[in-house]
Amino acid sequence: MKHIFYLRKELRGLSRSQVAKMLVRKLRPEELWQARLVQAVAFEGSFDLAEEKEKCKAGSFSEDAAYEKSADYWAAFGEGESPCACLVMNHFQARFDGHVVGLGGVGGVASLPANRRGGAVRACMQEALRGLYRHGDALSALYPFSTGYYQKFGYANGVESRLWEVPMGDLPQGDFGGRVRQLFPGEDLAPLLAVYNAFYHECNLSVLREVYDKELLEKDLLKEKRYIYLWEDEKGEPGAFCIAGRDGDVLDMRTDFSARNGFLFRDARGFQALLSFIRRAFLSNFKTVRFALPAWAAVAPLLPECAHMKRESFFNGMVRAVNVEKLLGLCACKGDGVLTLEAADPLLEENNAVFRLSFREGTENQVERVQEKPDIRLGTGELGALLCGVHSVEALRWMPQVKVENPAAPLAQVFYPKPCHVTELF
Repeated sequence: MKHIFYLRKELRGLSRSQVAKMLVRKLRPEELWQARLVQAVAFEGSFDLAEEKEKCKAGSFSEDAAYEKSADYWAAFGEGESPCACLVMNHFQARFDGHVVGLGGVGGVASLPANRRGGAVRACMQEALRGLYRHGDALSALYPFSTGYYQKFGYANGVESRLWEVPMGDLPQGDFGGRVRQLFPGEDLAPLLAVYNAFYHECNLSVLREVYDKELLEKDLLKEKRYIYLWEDEKGEPGAFCIAGRDGDVLDMRTDFSARNGFLFRDARGFQALLSFIRRAFLSNFKTVRFALPAWAAVAPLLPECAHMKRESFFNGMVRAVNVEKLLGLCACKGDGVLTLEAADPLLEENNAVFRLSFREGTENQVERVQEKPDIRLGTGELGALLCGVHSVEALRWMPQVKVENPAAPLAQVFYPKPCHVTELF
């Protein structure tokens, strides 16, 4: 049983009898209803046992090919034959400093009430991350119900995003050229993917997509009263789009778990042109427009009036390094230098080491494990966030989990702000 793991000393806080009985493995396709049952109980959702079992019938399964599927369901088993906890590890290819790396997106984390605080979720998380490490993936991300809870698993806060709500009358107005057209069900949605790739082409953690959003191909947006508007320049090149629906007096264009809409643009002109159209077309229909963007998208100067708008900040999930050595080998450093880091990982022993990073402009990074005093000590969450560009080196003074041993080390050449944003919902 290649993917069954008996967990011992790694499960801190468990008695010996509990550890001996705890096992974690991937669920086979015909078993997925068991994970959905745990999730339904944990999240107080409805569940039709017969229907879910029928959905999971048939379907071949190959352990070697399982990773190529879009997601793996991991489950922890206690004394019984049914799982007491589960999670879903979604597999993506994401951008990182000019490279493409594997990103594991954690979702659907759930445990039965009678089995909580017994280490089952930790066991699932540990083996799911080990699966990513064995496959060569470099990063993992999740959207937490509690940041403190997931810090115990080596995650740290991601970049800040901002939720904007702007009065219709305060949007840009004027002639920005080009044209706006509405896309109806069945029309080509490739322009949306083109704008997505232009907006995120140098953004760490953004996922490579084949289509902008498969949901748009599967759902009838007209029935949901959601609409797509695309702005194109004089050459017919797509420059901005929005997917919008009504939320009371608000034209809602945000993308989150409650509203899978969207608003993206190639540049400042696209931003202003589409919002100018929205002002002109919907001034009498809505009071405000709402959209969410990464904090690094500094669009405030493009708005003619900012005094009456609302702007809230929130974290774009949490992130951690899965393979420290690989991530250091790929990170983009400035100039030439050597930095020695000690990584601490609560779940993956493979990452608990001192690494010497040698970098020289125009050549590949060199990374080796060494036995020497590090310049800096930090966890996998802080390391992942810093390398992805969430923080500048100045933020280290406010990070109690990070200890700088050598202030003269080239920290600012390795840790500096970069565009980063987890683009998927999982």
